[in-house]
Amino acid sequence: MMVAKLTAMVRSRRGSSLVEFALALPVLLGILFGILLYGQYFLLAHSVQALANDAVRATLGGLNATERRTIASASVLAELATLPELTASRVTTTTTEGAGFVTVSVRYDAGNTAIFRSRLLPMPDPVIERKAVVRTGGIS
Repeated sequence: MMVAKLTAMVRSRRGSSLVEFALALPVLLGILFGILLYGQYFLLAHSVQALANDAVRATLGGLNATERRTIASASVLAELATLPELTASRVTTTTTEGAGFVTVSVRYDAGNTAIFRSRLLPMPDPVIERKAVVRTGGIS
């Protein structure tokens, strides 16, 4: 009788599903958190690039280097109001000129965001810097 019960328990598959789930759950959670964390990082990086693109386009209205720097900074500040994922105090804008080109560099320190405070997965550098370049002086 005891042997029959043991044989029935060995042939039973009810517990194997639970064991397989316990083995697969950490992998599935790692993939899920990876999607969420890197999705947030890509949103931040894309937003910083959009700031740089819009600021460099706005500089075309400037008549000299000082005016272009002012326009680029004002453009970034105006655009930040529409991007709730970025904190204005953590954004730095740099405008440089040379050889008929204007370059706007936008740097964002994302070190205070939750994705970089969590140590679930290895993440890229929390300082995100993106640049955009435009030619000045019309068509040559």
